[in-house]
Amino acid sequence: MLAVLLQVALLASGLEEPPPRYVMLLPTVTNPPTAMADIRLAENGQTFPVAAGTQVSARVKGDLVVPLSDPGRTQIRIEIVLPLLAKNGRTILLPAGTQLVARVHLLRGQFSFVGFLFLILPDGRSVAMPEDAFRLGPGSLLPLQDGAPALLTVWRPLRVEAFGPVK
Repeated sequence: MLAVLLQVALLASGLEEPPPRYVMLLPTVTNPPTAMADIRLAENGQTFPVAAGTQVSARVKGDLVVPLSDPGRTQIRIEIVLPLLAKNGRTILLPAGTQLVARVHLLRGQFSFVGFLFLILPDGRSVAMPEDAFRLGPGSLLPLQDGAPALLTVWRPLRVEAFGPVK
């Protein structure tokens, strides 16, 4: 009853109702793939190994917008906050500001993570993502609102081309 009265008071005051806040249920997957996958811009570029289990700080970019007709095509963006560096600590593999675009699916009333589709570099170039390259965490739930912290984990061993300058 109190919630209804609060909604009526907000509408009467001319303030709009805030957009709904969604939470994504992160599935637990026990067996990561072992085969190497490539993330590269060009066929001949030098690649650097990134071990499975490597973690990258990230955040949700923008609020989730759910299409009314096809929630299976709902996309979210996860933005890398700190760059992913090669083991030498000087080569930037994925710069801060890189956005990973993922598709989520509505299953039994819960948003479930499906997979990353592609990444967008800060300079606007986009690259297709190999299947099961990254997982989201920590924990089992991720708030789908702008700025919510997220943790990317390299889920399968990768070979990543140097996207940025060697320091």
